[in-house]
Amino acid sequence: MPELPEVETIIRELKPLLTGRTIKMVEPLWAKSFVDQAERPVSGQTIRQIRRIGKYILFDLDQSHLVIHLRMTGRLSIQNNQFDLNDHPHLRCLIYFEDGSVLLFEDTRKFGRIYHVEQAEQVLKEVGLDAFDPQMTFDYFYSSLKKRKMGIKAFLMSQKWIAGLGNIYTDESLFRAKIHPEQLCTKIGRKKAKELYDAVQYILQKAVENMGSTISDYRDAYGNPGQNQLYFKVYKRAGQPCFNCGTLIEKKRVAGRGTHFCPKCQKIRGQE
Repeated sequence: MPELPEVETIIRELKPLLTGRTIKMVEPLWAKSFVDQAERPVSGQTIRQIRRIGKYILFDLDQSHLVIHLRMTGRLSIQNNQFDLNDHPHLRCLIYFEDGSVLLFEDTRKFGRIYHVEQAEQVLKEVGLDAFDPQMTFDYFYSSLKKRKMGIKAFLMSQKWIAGLGNIYTDESLFRAKIHPEQLCTKIGRKKAKELYDAVQYILQKAVENMGSTISDYRDAYGNPGQNQLYFKVYKRAGQPCFNCGTLIEKKRVAGRGTHFCPKCQKIRGQE
């Protein structure tokens, strides 16, 4: 699933291409891909701003919003109106613009959605602060963490308190901070929490600089794979030696997801 760095890469590419364009019509090719919950028609509205909250892409229109969730295999790209449908077997929705260009939404597994809503909060009501939001200070992060009687990986991936992290960047952040993925939030002291906060910011920023991570399906708006997978320290490295201590990286199921960690560098500890 595209996480914050992949979605950030996509919107940085889409902003100069789509901002100011007027939508002519939306054509769903698979009905569930486009969910229209707004009273105002999307046709005739201009994209005024493109932004991101967590893993969601937001097109702010004149009177409503398009909220796009790529889920596991969603992909966006710009084409002229002469594109060949045969080249896009997993095309699920088309957004036509008045200038003749088209935004293609492709999705192999059909989990992605484009929502047309009056208010973005209709879709994002359970989504917390974006990891890059200026309000996501360490104090906010720490106060949220200390209230949760749950494992730290489940906390980071919930999207309710810090939005944008998924399996990849949670594992990489916890490794950098040397915290076991099953460590209870209430057992993480202020000093170690600061190390984790800094690790999250560092890992996400580096991934953005590397245009995201491509494990299988992810491509940017131009069809290019990301490069950040070349720099993973633990993710997808089960059975390989830790870069810090040489211990073999392990994989186990934590918070419902396959989780990679170093059993020596990331031990469950008491209050730190």
